[in-house]
Amino acid sequence: YFKQLSGRKHPISNYCGQTNIGSQGGTGTQFPAGSQDTANYFGAVNHQSGADVSAAPSDEKNMEIVDECNYICIPLSMFDESPSSPVEVQNGKINYNLIEGFPSCADIRKRKSYVMSYNTETKNAEWVYEILNKSTLDKKCKENISFGKNELESKDYQQGHLAAAANHTWCQEAYHDTFLMSNMIPQFSALNQGMWKTLENHCRELVEPDCNVHVYTGPLYLKRRNYDYVRVLDPKKLNNSEEKAKPTHLFKVIIVEKNGRVEEPECYVMPNKKSEYNKTTEEEKELDDFIKNIEDIQKLSGLKFKIDKPQHNMIDHIEKITWKGEDGKGESCEVKIEVKILKNP
Repeated sequence: YFKQLSGRKHPISNYCGQTNIGSQGGTGTQFPAGSQDTANYFGAVNHQSGADVSAAPSDEKNMEIVDECNYICIPLSMFDESPSSPVEVQNGKINYNLIEGFPSCADIRKRKSYVMSYNTETKNAEWVYEILNKSTLDKKCKENISFGKNELESKDYQQGHLAAAANHTWCQEAYHDTFLMSNMIPQFSALNQGMWKTLENHCRELVEPDCNVHVYTGPLYLKRRNYDYVRVLDPKKLNNSEEKAKPTHLFKVIIVEKNGRVEEPECYVMPNKKSEYNKTTEEEKELDDFIKNIEDIQKLSGLKFKIDKPQHNMIDHIEKITWKGEDGKGESCEVKIEVKILKNP
C-alpha cells in the first residue's frame, strides 16, 4: 500500500499509476497489492492494458537508444515547482537519465528541502533524498543550535544524520529539519566522526557551478551468510528493542547531474558496528574501500533506484524548483534548482 503522510498536498504522478491529491494532514490514495495501477510505479510499461506497445518501424532506432540507457528514480515532484518545459535531448550516447519515481512508497514525508520514506517498524527512514548545489550549500542559517537531550546518545552510538545538516544551510527551517528524529539513526560514533563525515564532505565537494548532486542515504539491516551479506527482513529482531532499530550498515547513492548530463552513480556501503573501526584499521581505510554498485544496494536494501526501461514516449523536461525560507536573521531567502528529468509529455 502507498500512504502519503507528508501533511501537505502534493500531486503523486506516474509513481503508482495515476495522479492523486492527498488530503491535508491525512492518508493518500491506497493501492491494493497486485493491482494494475502499481505496474507503472517505476515507469514500467503496462502490458495488461491491451494497447499495442510495440514500436513502429520508424521508432526502432529510438527504441534501441532507450534500451541502452539506465534510468534513476528521483521523487522530484514532491517539491513545489513551476511548470516544466520540454527540451531537446543532447547529441551523443546518454547512458543515464533521471526519471520521476520513488525507491519505495511507504509513508512518504516531505520536509523543506528533502524527502524521505519512513518505516514505522524500525522507526528509521528507509531512504532520504536530497539535492545539493551551490545555492543549497550557501550558509545563511545559524548553525550548532541546541535541540535538547539527544536520546540517541550512548557510549558507542550518536545521532547520525541521513540528510546532513551541512547540506541544508541555505535557510533556518531547512537546517532545523535535518535534526528531526525521523532523519536520525543510531550511528556508531567512530563511523559518524570518521569515514561517514569524509563521505558527506565528498558529496559536497562534487558540487560545481551548473551542477546538481542528487543523494540518497539510508540504513541497511544485514546478516552474514557464508561469505556474503544478506538482507534481514525483520530488522527489529536484530536488537529486539522498542527503540529505533540499529542498522548494521549505511548506504549512499550519489548521482551527479552536470550541464544536463547524468553521470554513473557513486555508491557506498559502510559497516555501522564497533568491531569494524579501531585506530589501526581506520587510518588504513579510504572511501574507495566502501564502493559498491547500485545493483548491490538494491539487493541489500530491497529498494528500487534504477529501472531499465521507462514508459513509452517519455521525453526530457527541465523542472524548475524554487524553495523559499528565512535565513538566520529572519530575512527572506530562496533557492532555485533546475533538473533535467524524463517524464510524460
